Amino acid sequence: MTTAPLLSIGIIFKNEERCIERCLQSLEALRQAIPCELVMADTGAEDGSRAIAGKYADEVFDFPWIDDFSAARNAVMDRCSGKWYFSIDCDEWLDADITELLAFLQGKTRADAAFVIVRNYETAELEKGEAYSDFRALRLLRMSCGRRFYGAIHESFGFQETTERLTHTILHHDGYVYTDPEKKKKKMQRNMKLLRQKLEKEPEDLRTLLQCMESGRETPDFLQYVRQGVAAVQKRKDNWKIYGPCILRHAAEAARAHELPELEEWDTFAEKQFPDSIFTKVDLNYAVFLAALEKKEWEKAIRYGEGYRKGLHILRADKRTRALEEELGHSALLFGSIPMERHALVGLADAYLQSGQGEKALTLLSGLEGEKLDSEQVRITMVAFCRLHAQTALDIAPALRGFYQQISREIPDRQKQKARLATFDAVAAVPFTAVYRKEEQEREDYCRPAYTAFLALAGKCEAGRAAAVMTADSPEEICAMLAQVEDWQALPIEALEHALQAGVEFPLKEKPLDSEVLSGLAARLAHDENPARQIALALPDKQEYTGWQSLYWAQALVLAALRTFDWKLGKEDKPASLFACPEKKKWEEKRSEDTPETGLALLRSFAQVEAAMLPLIYTPQALTEENAPLLPPMHRWGLYCGLAFEALDGGNPHEYLAILHRGLKACASAKDMVQFLLDRFTEDARPKASSELLALAEKVRAILAAYGPDNPAARAIRESPAYKQVAWIIEEEPAGQMVQ
Repeated sequence: MTTAPLLSIGIIFKNEERCIERCLQSLEALRQAIPCELVMADTGAEDGSRAIAGKYADEVFDFPWIDDFSAARNAVMDRCSGKWYFSIDCDEWLDADITELLAFLQGKTRADAAFVIVRNYETAELEKGEAYSDFRALRLLRMSCGRRFYGAIHESFGFQETTERLTHTILHHDGYVYTDPEKKKKKMQRNMKLLRQKLEKEPEDLRTLLQCMESGRETPDFLQYVRQGVAAVQKRKDNWKIYGPCILRHAAEAARAHELPELEEWDTFAEKQFPDSIFTKVDLNYAVFLAALEKKEWEKAIRYGEGYRKGLHILRADKRTRALEEELGHSALLFGSIPMERHALVGLADAYLQSGQGEKALTLLSGLEGEKLDSEQVRITMVAFCRLHAQTALDIAPALRGFYQQISREIPDRQKQKARLATFDAVAAVPFTAVYRKEEQEREDYCRPAYTAFLALAGKCEAGRAAAVMTADSPEEICAMLAQVEDWQALPIEALEHALQAGVEFPLKEKPLDSEVLSGLAARLAHDENPARQIALALPDKQEYTGWQSLYWAQALVLAALRTFDWKLGKEDKPASLFACPEKKKWEEKRSEDTPETGLALLRSFAQVEAAMLPLIYTPQALTEENAPLLPPMHRWGLYCGLAFEALDGGNPHEYLAILHRGLKACASAKDMVQFLLDRFTEDARPKASSELLALAEKVRAILAAYGPDNPAARAIRESPAYKQVAWIIEEEPAGQMVQ
């Protein structure tokens, strides 16, 4: 280079292969626009960073790491010859708009240094998102002024003279987003080691204490630094007016998060000493606002929430005061981002609602940009909408329709849209539940059911259709709404319960469903009052199913009911008659408990449904015991269960027991149900025998008594048809012990 460059760009790096090339590429437009040199110091890279740096830099040199950032940066400056020096890190990249920067470098200015904006991103959306905080960093220095970096950690020029503030020159920074946990931990340990060393020498240095709070939030001694920092500010140590607001906002947030008793004291001190600080107006107000929300101190939450909003208005004003800009050069705000503001607005809306200011709450909710919310913010917003509708007479329909339209947009992408809508569906389903409806009716401020809010969305989403179903009486109206359902999984199941209670025949003939959907709906009906079980118990003995849909639906309901029954009922429970035909009741009349009678009735319903389904699916050859192992487990158990009840109802309990034993070997997954049936085969069965069978049993018992148990004649008798006919009366072995 024959002439001295206008700008020298200095970078130190180690293992930055992830981001170093993006950083260097972002500088190319600047290097093409003005004479530049790029000087880089390698402090010990072990990945591909050095090779990438070599493709772009005018000079790359080794600088052995000595636990001192200033030493490394000053070594870079020593090799630079430009009029201006620009310091940048590898996890930063220069914004494409460099017009302001070029104007500053090429113009005439009396300033010897300049601040630029460092934009710290908090999510992987980076520039596409709004989760970031801006920090004013002194990165440009006139080389002839002789300033150097100082400080082993969080190094700076420490410039106090006239400086210029560039308001549109941005260094984007994603180091807080993409640093892996292990690397982040090591970085924190490295930084805290250096800061502790510095603090040992100057225990009341406010700048160092502030840096300990910012870098050591996850360290065990974090609260120690907080209290030490506040105490130093209260003692008015050097620079207390500069760093006091930054320290106190950290203290307020720490007090909220850790429920410290000092929160009110620190808040009062900050309000008195630094009322005009942007850190008081934004961060401290936000911390106290959240604490008040958590304690349900609604009036206090409103006061601080409104103060927070005023602080944001000052922060985002087109023209900022020099004092504000200087403050932002000392630290970044914690809660100044747009996502934080939205989170606060939802909380403030709830505070308005709880304090009887429903109209203010509705105004805030109406102003939210739903397409820009994350899933958690959608959840909080939906809860607020439901409460507002249930506890006031306000018309929230326009706001709710607008909100649903917003969250349905593919912004910023399809994945985010789906996440928002999934959260909406999950929250919207809660007010439909019986428990929620009962609890809300017990509130003093109850006005109307929360789920009726979704009538505003009757033609747009499943919660809206469910609300229309729940408020309809005629089967015709209900069928019309169910016919519009697009996502049965998202439909609140209470709507289907209401439809069934109203007499709707389901599945709808005009809307056939696949077996997975039917099974899913039946499983969701097996909750609380367990309507799936009640419907299964109400199936007629000889149901003539109108088609595959109704047959699969019956099967799905019975299987869901079987899965929710406790088949390990205690043997001390009163036996149920295996011969009695279970009484059929309307399923909505009463919840069926886990009793022996209920279990037997469910198994009979299962056998009946399987008896109707199996011949339609399989050939007669497949429905034999010989080929039963080839059937799927569910149908295999259905075959044996049907054969067993057929033998029992035909007056052949011995064959009933034999079939159950064979079924157990073939259907190991049905062991609990088989054991349940055997446990209930007790004294109840014997009185059902005829006088002729009882007489034959006594005669066979007398003959066997005349022989020993190993006598050939006794063995021959046990193999005879007469013995098999009465064996269930003669044998005393408890049925429950037969299962191995």
